[in-house]
Amino acid sequence: MAFKKIKQFVKGVADWLRPLRSILSDKAGELPFTKRMQLLFSKMKRKQRLVVMDAENYREHWSFRLSALNLFVGIGIVGILLMIITFLLIAFTPLHNIIPGYTNGDMIEQTYHNVTVLDSIETKVRYQEDMMAVLSSIVAGKEIVDTAENNEGDGEKVVGVADKRSKADSLLREEIEQDRLESKSTNLNEKKQPANSGQLFFPPTKGKILSSYDAKGGHWGVDVAGNINDIIKAAAPGTVVYAGFTVDDGYVVAVQHPGNIITMYKHNSALLKHNGDMVRAGEPIAYMGHSAGSGTPHLHFELWINGKTVDPLSYISF
Repeated sequence: MAFKKIKQFVKGVADWLRPLRSILSDKAGELPFTKRMQLLFSKMKRKQRLVVMDAENYREHWSFRLSALNLFVGIGIVGILLMIITFLLIAFTPLHNIIPGYTNGDMIEQTYHNVTVLDSIETKVRYQEDMMAVLSSIVAGKEIVDTAENNEGDGEKVVGVADKRSKADSLLREEIEQDRLESKSTNLNEKKQPANSGQLFFPPTKGKILSSYDAKGGHWGVDVAGNINDIIKAAAPGTVVYAGFTVDDGYVVAVQHPGNIITMYKHNSALLKHNGDMVRAGEPIAYMGHSAGSGTPHLHFELWINGKTVDPLSYISF
């Protein structure tokens, strides 16, 4: 039954287009081209009535008049609209990501950015590793020997490549070597001013000077009077290299400072720091006392620069 209805519909469409077929037949071929086009256009403009009705009682539901020209124009407009909508969906929505072979500009740009950043990170890591190797050689006092990968890709190391240190590397090496030479120097004719003349010292305590510096008499520091358990402070930032008790000097603290400078604090009643502790300028390190039979509570303070004692009063105001 359904096949019969479809057949009838197709037959109706064929009858509707019969005038067009007659124009394109052999009989119409004898007419001039312009005449045939005029005849075709007039046939296409002829209205046909399309009716939808009930199959049982033939009651008409709706109907409208339609020509072949209207049909072709409508189909064309619908096709154009579908193409425009499809283009807009692909161009301006994420729908284009599911189309095979479609180039995603954002993804390509992000991939390029990631590759660039990764290459930059790898370059910086290699540079830092080379710098650490050079610094290790400089601090250890060894000659710098660079290594490079064999260009042939066999993974072997080539030793003896020309040293291409930067200017900053050379300056750093000279500075460290200069500090090493200064630390080994024991020339007694050196100036009283320390190597780093800009070093500022914090007074470890305030009080009256009981005994001044006298290198010839064997008194290598100054004695500063005070009260029992007064706070003794570090004269400069540095590292505690000795903290302990001796028979001659009682509780002693020795601090190593930058520039090959050492300060010593003797005759304390108790210590606040241990070997290896880092201290800041003005940080408490001990309590004043009179250990080892020193009598009146006081601080014996010594200042050593480049391996020799100097008068603390030339650098510190107590």
